[in-house]
Amino acid sequence: MRKKGQAQTIPFPEAFTPKIVTGRKSFLLLILGVLSLLGLLFLGYFVLVVLGGEDLKQALRSGWSYVRDLLLNNGLLLFLSIAILPGLVLPVAPLLTLAGFWGGEHGPGNACFFCLISLTFNLVWTYWLARGPGRALIESLLKKTRLHLPSSQPKDLFHWALILRLTPGVPFVFSNYGLGLLKMPFLQYLLLSVPILGITGCGYVLSFAGIFSGDWKYLWIGICLIGITFVIGKLVHKRNKDAN
Repeated sequence: MRKKGQAQTIPFPEAFTPKIVTGRKSFLLLILGVLSLLGLLFLGYFVLVVLGGEDLKQALRSGWSYVRDLLLNNGLLLFLSIAILPGLVLPVAPLLTLAGFWGGEHGPGNACFFCLISLTFNLVWTYWLARGPGRALIESLLKKTRLHLPSSQPKDLFHWALILRLTPGVPFVFSNYGLGLLKMPFLQYLLLSVPILGITGCGYVLSFAGIFSGDWKYLWIGICLIGITFVIGKLVHKRNKDAN
């Protein structure tokens, strides 16, 4: 029983993440939260477009065309964008599409190699940002309350992180920040995250490279890679469901 005046630890994995044994409800809340955030972003975009009218829509199209051409003509900027922009909660899918387009001209293998390096760099800097300054900021905000972040690694964190990584629709940057805040061991974090994101990212890149280059074998290889992560995710979810 918690004594009067004693700080209460935030049940972080239960509040924001799926609990492995009995946290199916928390997991659904996490997905709902992510979808709500994405919905708010799209709503904000829609309101902005409506208020701005045709002039704003044309300006956005022109801006995107300029950025697209700039990135396609400069591979370094393209892969730097993949390494940095998702950490600012910007969607990575358009960038992977451009990487596939770039790979159609410069080689799908090259595109996958540089994409893997970029995604790994993003995994590293977002993790340490969350574990260091991010955690310190949250702890300072909670200092005057009766709550605080857990000081030790939550139970079954690796299993929970595996489920989160393999769940479609959850932006990987949210997982990066969450696992950093929870102080998941860095080597364990990389060994889990790099293969999953690497296979998924390369799957998208190869798929688009195959479409843009007309070499359909890359399209099928990409689809197979994406399908592998999907099947593994379904098996992990089924195993977790059976365990419950």
